[in-house]
Amino acid sequence: MAAAICAAATVEAGAQTANSGLTIATWGGFYQTAQTQVLAEPFALQTGRTVDVVTYTGHPNEARQRVEAARSTGQSVGWDVLDLERADAEELCFQGYLEPLELARAGIDDVESDFVQGAVGLCWIGNVVWSQSFGFDRRLFNSAEPFALADAFDPLLFPGRRLLTHSGQVAMELALLADGMAPERVYSALATDQGVQDALAVLDRVRGDVQFVKATSDVFRLLESGRGAVGLIYHFDALRHARAAQPVIGYMWDSHVIDLDVFAIPDGAANPQLAMDFIANVSRGAYQSAMATVTGYGPARLSAARAARQDLRAWLPTSPTHLPFGLLFRGDFWDTAEGEAAQAAYDAWRGSITGAL
Repeated sequence: MAAAICAAATVEAGAQTANSGLTIATWGGFYQTAQTQVLAEPFALQTGRTVDVVTYTGHPNEARQRVEAARSTGQSVGWDVLDLERADAEELCFQGYLEPLELARAGIDDVESDFVQGAVGLCWIGNVVWSQSFGFDRRLFNSAEPFALADAFDPLLFPGRRLLTHSGQVAMELALLADGMAPERVYSALATDQGVQDALAVLDRVRGDVQFVKATSDVFRLLESGRGAVGLIYHFDALRHARAAQPVIGYMWDSHVIDLDVFAIPDGAANPQLAMDFIANVSRGAYQSAMATVTGYGPARLSAARAARQDLRAWLPTSPTHLPFGLLFRGDFWDTAEGEAAQAAYDAWRGSITGAL
């Protein structure tokens, strides 16, 4: 994989010294392994520099603390490239914890035409995109499977246990979309009492069948083991399951919520030029296509999604088939007073249901 991708681009390392290296902080697990093999190792081969991929919590507070400690001591922050969720990158950029990126140097001149909405900003460039919607146990719906998002909230036509998490995030957005609301109106509606009540009214259609769990990963495990009919999951869990010998979990693409991870350079990075070279290199379509193949995440570049194999493209949230039905998640909304009020209303609704955890 590394050798094949090396031919896709030539990297200019700028004024870095021959023995300088790069440190990339990312999320760990399967995702970090994929980034190491698909992105870091080819870059190391191209440049002759060492590239270390390390794990951090992914929380923006850890990045803030690192940068502030470096500023107080005059030392390097210890990381050159950060993998962040888009909303966190936007916040850290506004607060001055990230370096502005040189998009022209990165060869990014097609922001409007070839990147998903929100993927490119002053301090970040999109890496991968994921989707959340409702998955379902296909074994329970032999005659007709749920397709439209409203089907997830119709226990008469599609009976069975509904699985939701303790968080109202994504569930409330999908509830409004299922009720026919235009995507561009969802967050302005959730900022009002009426919009919150409208979302809860849709969720209330399944109150007699709902079970609450702590995490989306718990939802998927319950669906997979036959202990739920419909539940809120990530698309990549459904894809990895679909690659199994006897897949039983379907996914509802009718409407879904998308979000993305981005690359950024922390303020005070020891090798900002080399970091910019890395980001420019891995933002090319060949690398994003390779990450999609290995991980199942959607490329932030639309051309890379279009170029994916047909069987994989059917599972990518940024494919031409699925992207038009995706709502860009706004994590910043849930940090506002209105977002906190929406979550409090969801908590009250959850607490009103017998058996809610």
